[in-house]
Amino acid sequence: MRYSVRGTFRVLSAAMLATALASATEVGAQQSTFDFTVSGNSTVRSWTCTVRGAAQVTTGSGAAVRGFDSGVAGVALTVRVNDFQCPEDEMRQHLLEAMRATEYPTITFRLDNYQASAQGVTANGSLTIQAATNPVSLPLTVTPGSSGVQIAGELPLDMTAYGVQPPVVMLGLMRVRPQIRIQFTGTVGR
Repeated sequence: MRYSVRGTFRVLSAAMLATALASATEVGAQQSTFDFTVSGNSTVRSWTCTVRGAAQVTTGSGAAVRGFDSGVAGVALTVRVNDFQCPEDEMRQHLLEAMRATEYPTITFRLDNYQASAQGVTANGSLTIQAATNPVSLPLTVTPGSSGVQIAGELPLDMTAYGVQPPVVMLGLMRVRPQIRIQFTGTVGR
């Protein structure tokens, strides 16, 4: 479960970047939400948890992004660790313990820069999980639509890179693997 939290943090970071890119046509700050799915494996089974994050996007400068004429000045994505949902309460409790939710209640991502191309956007920024902040690079798909711009991405992560120790339960019979996969999607309105 600890890996779920790491994955979620990275996914949140990617979502913040995506939200910033999607809001590029509007001047000022805009709030959006993104849905994250964090999945991984253990020595016993595979697992999946979900969480919703909030993104604050400031538009007005930067390279044009598909569906947006002006660039993005900044993106800040925040995920509340206590908002994670897992199929079982016990799994959720292991995740919250691994993430040290009381001591570190949020996961954050801040956009530093991005590169837009015909294939999508690569967002670069800083992801903070617990007390560790690391640079991340997130490939994003940006799709303009009638209700806004949909942003989606996927990122593999190793939770131990942020100091999160994968859970070990049942006297060591079940060990969560540190590699997780984060998938996210959200729509930034126009």
